[in-house]
Amino acid sequence: MGFFVEFFPKAMSTQKQETGSEGEKLAVNFLKKKKKYKILEKNWHHKNGEIDVIAQDGEVTVFVEVRTRQKDALVSGYFSVTKKKKNALKPVLQAYISQNYLQYFRFDIIEIAYDEKNFEIFHYENIPFF
Repeated sequence: MGFFVEFFPKAMSTQKQETGSEGEKLAVNFLKKKKKYKILEKNWHHKNGEIDVIAQDGEVTVFVEVRTRQKDALVSGYFSVTKKKKNALKPVLQAYISQNYLQYFRFDIIEIAYDEKNFEIFHYENIPFF
C-alpha cells in the first residue's frame, strides 16, 4: 500500500496532474525495463501540443500517449484517445516526423489503471492514427 501512495499522491489541487505525471513515469519505466525500448523524449512540446513519450523500438520510432485512469472509470484509457484527441496530436506528430526525417513510426497507447491498492499497465501497439 505504501508503494501505491508514493505513486499516486492525494493532494487536492494537483491530484490529476500528479497522477498523470506518475502514470507517465510508470509508462516510461515499463517501456525501458519490460519492452527494452530506448526513450528518446518525454513530454516533447511543439506549438500545437505535446507528445507524452517518444521511444525507439528497433528501427521504429514510437509515439506514446499515456492515459492514467481509475480501474472503475467509465471510459478506459484506450477509448479516451478519441478522434478529436488524435486530430489534435496529428500536427505535433507530423512536426516531429519531418524534423527528424522519420521513415518508420507508429502510435501506441499505454493505459495505467489503478485503484487504492495497485495498478496495471496495458500497452496497445500500432494504433491506427493517420
